[in-house]
Amino acid sequence: MNHDALTVLVVDDELPIRQELRLFSWGEHHTELIGEAENGEEALRFCRNFSPDIVITDITMPVMNGLELSRSLKSEFPNTQIILLTCHSEFAYAQEALKLGAVEYLVKVTMDDHDLEQALLKAKEDAYRAKSLQRGEAERLRWQVSKSLLERFQKVMEQQHSYVHETDVDSDPENFLQASLPLKPPFRLAALHVETRVEGRLFVLHEIEDVLTSLERPYFFTWVPAGDGVYLLMFHTESDNLPYLRGKLETIMEELYKSLDRSLSFLSDTFRLYSVISEPVRKSADFAAVYRSVCEKPAAVFYESLGRVFTKQWTGPATLEEQMENEISGKLRKAQWDREQLAKVIREDFVKWAMKYRIVPEELREFVTNWLRDWQREHAVQVKGWRVAQRIVNAATVNELAAAFIHEIESLSGKKKLRREIAEAKVFIAANLEKPMTLTTVSEQVGLSPHYLSRLFREETGISFNDFITKKRIEKAAYLLQNTSLRVYEVALEVGIPSYRYFSAIFREWTGAAPTELKKSSAQSIAIGRTRLAKG
Repeated sequence: MNHDALTVLVVDDELPIRQELRLFSWGEHHTELIGEAENGEEALRFCRNFSPDIVITDITMPVMNGLELSRSLKSEFPNTQIILLTCHSEFAYAQEALKLGAVEYLVKVTMDDHDLEQALLKAKEDAYRAKSLQRGEAERLRWQVSKSLLERFQKVMEQQHSYVHETDVDSDPENFLQASLPLKPPFRLAALHVETRVEGRLFVLHEIEDVLTSLERPYFFTWVPAGDGVYLLMFHTESDNLPYLRGKLETIMEELYKSLDRSLSFLSDTFRLYSVISEPVRKSADFAAVYRSVCEKPAAVFYESLGRVFTKQWTGPATLEEQMENEISGKLRKAQWDREQLAKVIREDFVKWAMKYRIVPEELREFVTNWLRDWQREHAVQVKGWRVAQRIVNAATVNELAAAFIHEIESLSGKKKLRREIAEAKVFIAANLEKPMTLTTVSEQVGLSPHYLSRLFREETGISFNDFITKKRIEKAAYLLQNTSLRVYEVALEVGIPSYRYFSAIFREWTGAAPTELKKSSAQSIAIGRTRLAKG
């Protein structure tokens, strides 16, 4: 389903009319036919399940006629736009229906595509106006609920720390939930977490909120902000069904990634999204604790870099104990004098060890930092200041931590070598220039998160990820323009830039000449060469 298009329901007891309307070019008018009904009662049931934006209905039908349907729709769904189908003799009924709020009526025996187009235009204008007003009110209520949740959560936390007296906190959490949220215990909460760099944060969060709003109705959930880059998702149906929620969240995450990759491909640094499903809230009094837990970043994210949906466990990650530490320290010490072997131990044994125990990430980072400090002293490596800490702290996953671990050893030992992941990324990019190329696509190929790959790529190559791709595309384009008979637009397609106008602009920016100029000068050189050969 196209979530941006307005949805349409056709209601008529005459099959030929419904068949005729199926053939109308709905997509060309930014609409989508999502259903049919034979009478008003059937149509009303459909609307209660799918809430179409526009209903096109006959007046004279069995069970429930079009006028009765119009009254019911305006009562239950005031923003649904109604177009009436009528006969000449029913003109008085049509007038009554217009008074009830129908935007237009069409005479069936004389109706053609132009008439329907004009009626749809009116309905769309009113629908967009209603959506705009509704969205403004919905946003106001959304932020009001978010504020209430945060205020209540803060009071509960302060009460637990004895900062406020118990009577200062609303003593009836059940009434609070019923007034603020569309949920009744038992239910589970789901939180969407968005991690992104500061430079593109506003773009990403704005796009996330737009997409979440467009998905609310088809996926039956409500969202509210729950902090910086965290959104609380509350599902209206089967809200305690873990497999159902997991499946819905997987689909929603896929929609979000597609939309962000499509809309924000110009960002050189990207984002990571993941969602967390809480334990069941069985009593209203448990809400604050569950709300807090689901909004916190779970340790599982550190160990499952490609994961998108996590279940919040009450038992936390393991504390690093001496026995665990000795298990990996022995392997590291044994390999410490062979840089290649040490890198292998870190990449394989260290990662497996960390994954086995699921150690608290902060403690794991501290272990790596201390081991590197000891390694530096033992190898008499002289380094001005201690610069390893920031790189280790920034590692968002265990694989990134291992990569940073290896990189530091190579840097400290004075043997700089292009990282394996970056070398693989460069090869993959060069071999796939004609395809859509995003940071997410390449990061999946090399096993790093998009955010980390972006930062690491610039550190290792001295050029940003996006600039490197553009550079390789322009180099290939210049070669094709000079050495093949391909036309300029064909060259643009060959290097993955389908927009001729954008290709010309970016080519001139990088080379100082238009692609047509390079193509022309190349053709002239070839012609001169052929003339000389002929004379010779």
